[in-house]
Amino acid sequence: MSVFFSILCFLVVADLFLWRRSLRLMGPGASWLARWALHLFFFLQMGSLTLIVWNVLVFPLEFVRALPLPVLCIIYLWHLLVLPLAVSGHLVWLFLKIPGRLLHRRSAPPSWTPVTGDLSEIITRTQTASVSRRRFLATLIALVPLLLTFPLSIYAEMQLTQFRIRHLEVTIPNLPPALDGMTIVHLADFHVGQFTRGKQLQRIVEAANECKADLMVFTGDLINNNFGDLPAAATAMNALRPVPILCEGNHDVGFKPNEFRKRAKDAGLRLLVDERLQVNIRGVPVQLLGLSWRGPHNWRNHGNEKPLESSMQRLLKQRTPGVFTILLAHHPHAWDYSADIPLTLAGHTHGGQLMLSKKYGFGSWMFRYWTGLYTRPGQALVVSNGVGNWFPLRINAPTEILHLTLRKG
Repeated sequence: MSVFFSILCFLVVADLFLWRRSLRLMGPGASWLARWALHLFFFLQMGSLTLIVWNVLVFPLEFVRALPLPVLCIIYLWHLLVLPLAVSGHLVWLFLKIPGRLLHRRSAPPSWTPVTGDLSEIITRTQTASVSRRRFLATLIALVPLLLTFPLSIYAEMQLTQFRIRHLEVTIPNLPPALDGMTIVHLADFHVGQFTRGKQLQRIVEAANECKADLMVFTGDLINNNFGDLPAAATAMNALRPVPILCEGNHDVGFKPNEFRKRAKDAGLRLLVDERLQVNIRGVPVQLLGLSWRGPHNWRNHGNEKPLESSMQRLLKQRTPGVFTILLAHHPHAWDYSADIPLTLAGHTHGGQLMLSKKYGFGSWMFRYWTGLYTRPGQALVVSNGVGNWFPLRINAPTEILHLTLRKG
C-alpha cells in the first residue's frame, strides 16, 4: 500500500511539474489555443488518474471499467511512460544549464554601440523573426510529449487484440513413458478488467480450447485489480476445456487476499493456495502444487525472497514422493526453491513488457527468468508472457497462449 501511494504522489507531482515547465517554455506570447490545449490535457489526465485510483482503493466505479479503450490507453501511457520520460528530460536539461548560468553571471556585461537608420530596422526585424522562431520551437517542445501520447495509444490499442499461440517442446528425463507427448495449455496474466474484457476474452477462450490439450493451467493474475471483474473472469475460466487448475497472482490478491480466494472458490474455480491436487492423465497420476503469492521483490540481484522460499518449503511438504509433479507459481523465481520438481510453470513477467531486444530490457533487468523455456539437469521452467495486459503497450514481448508438449529425454 505504501509503495502504491508513493507512486501516486510521484505521478501527481510529476504532472504539476511538467505542466508548469511546459507553460514556462511556451511563454506568455504563445498561442491561446496551445495554452488552453495544454491546460485541458493536464486537467483531464489528473482527474482521470484520481478516478482510477479511487476505483482501485476506495470504491468501485462502474463507469471507470467501461471507459473506452483509447481513453484508457492515453491515461496509462501518459502516466506510466511518456510523463516519466518527459520529466526526466526536463530535469537533465535543467541540470546541464547550471554551468552556463554560473558562467553568465560571472562574465562582464557586453558593451553596445548604438545604431541608427536602416540598420536599426533590419536588426529589429531580425530579432523579431528570431523571437518568433524560438517561441514556435519552445511551444512545439512543450507539446511534443502530449502529441506523442496519441499515436502511441493508437498503436497500443491495435496490440490489445493480438496474441500468438507459442508451441514449445519440453524435454523431461524422468517423465513417465505414458506421458510422452502429453500436451499442456499454459495460460497466465489475463488481467480481466481495463484491457482484457468482452470479445477479446472470448477469443482467448476459443483459441485455448482449440488446442485440445490434456491439461489446462493458469498461473496467476486472473483479474487486474477489481473484484467486480471476477464474475466475467470466472465465466471465462469455467468455459475452458479441460477445466483449468489455477494459482494466484499479485493482482488477484491485491490488498485483500482472503476475499479473492473465497470469491474464486465460490465461483467454482480450481484454485490452489499452497495446496496439492492430484489428477489422472492418460491413466498416470500427476500432482499439481499451487503456490500462494507472497510478494518477493522483482529485482534481479537483490530483494527479499525469503517469503517465497518459506512458502515453497511449506508446499513441498505436501508432495507425494514418486508421483510426477508440476509446480504452478506466479513468480518465476520460485524455480530456484523448487527442489527436484521436474516442471515449473510461471507467469508475472509479461515477457519483460518493454524490451529493446529479445535479451535486453525490463525482463532481463528485473528477473532472472522472464520468457520461454529454461532448463537445468532434471528440471525445466516455462515462463509465459501472459495473454492479457495491465499496461497497454508491449515491445518485443507479445501476448501469448503457450502450447507445451512434454517429451521423455
